[in-house]
Amino acid sequence: MKQGPPLSINPRACDRCGACVTACPHRAVRVGRTYLQVDWSRCDACGACAKACPRRAIVLRSAGARGRAASGRPEPAPRKRSGAMQPASATPRRRSAKAVAAAAPRRAPKGGARGGFQWSLLEAAAMLSVTFSMFMVKEVISLSDWVTSLDASAQLTVRVLVLALYYAVQVGVIVWLVRRRGGEPLRALGIAHEQHSFGQVARSTALVVAGLVMTRLLASLYTFVTRELGLLPESTTSLPALFGSGEAGFLLAVLMVVVIGPTVEELVFRGALQEGLAARFGVWPAIIVQAALFAAFHRSWWLLVPTFVLGVALGWLAERCDSLWPPIALHALYNAITVVAAFLASVPTV
Repeated sequence: MKQGPPLSINPRACDRCGACVTACPHRAVRVGRTYLQVDWSRCDACGACAKACPRRAIVLRSAGARGRAASGRPEPAPRKRSGAMQPASATPRRRSAKAVAAAAPRRAPKGGARGGFQWSLLEAAAMLSVTFSMFMVKEVISLSDWVTSLDASAQLTVRVLVLALYYAVQVGVIVWLVRRRGGEPLRALGIAHEQHSFGQVARSTALVVAGLVMTRLLASLYTFVTRELGLLPESTTSLPALFGSGEAGFLLAVLMVVVIGPTVEELVFRGALQEGLAARFGVWPAIIVQAALFAAFHRSWWLLVPTFVLGVALGWLAERCDSLWPPIALHALYNAITVVAAFLASVPTV
């Protein structure tokens, strides 16, 4: 009986370390950001790649297959049964295109395996549920009669503590989701420290700057159009009213809105949600869906369009750079402009 491939391949377990590529003496193994493949025309089932793989993404099926491949002896032909019908022609039949495609090694799903950790759609949905639930808890506490009855200083203290708890719970849950399956949180979320060439850093920086200019120009144009059409809301809660109008309020707004907020939102929406969606539906459907949820999460019909555009830009940047640091930088700079503009507008004119 003809045996299958001597190596068992599990692309989802691969962390793209490249150890198998280095160990293979015949250069039969190919590892990419989204795939793990073996060129069976070159592979002799020596097992070097399987021995070098620390995560058992490549496993040698049997020692018998390895011995036959190493000795060069062909597999024994199947015995002919008496009375069995023989093919009418000795010429082997050509396989159809579908048969060839089915026999070829399959690629891993495009997306959803950052840092060797395969996010599932269920985990992404669970993380999103936690985020929305904690958001509602934060809003209920901040707007409760108990908080609104306090003086301004006490209200600010309570709201900042609730906001810090809101972010801390999300980070705790997302780290737990990674660790429960043996993953490394920093690598799985795309924020691990890695060595990059000057060219890679320059390209990422240029993409961040270009994304900031594009999203801010579109937001300004959208604001101008809505103002001309009379759709601009008459009043909104300003950042100085939430954090205080002095220097302490400005620094607190920078900490929460520019540093912590963008980082946590990128971990949730581009780190977990987008990767889980991409593993099931592909990259671009994942980018569009997470951007729509990201815009809805901010609960502003007026800002729905610019926030959606920002979410698409952040999702594309995370996929393009295979890291969350560029989208975190873009998100932080985008919010920084908003914070500075809000506090400058609150300064009384002489």
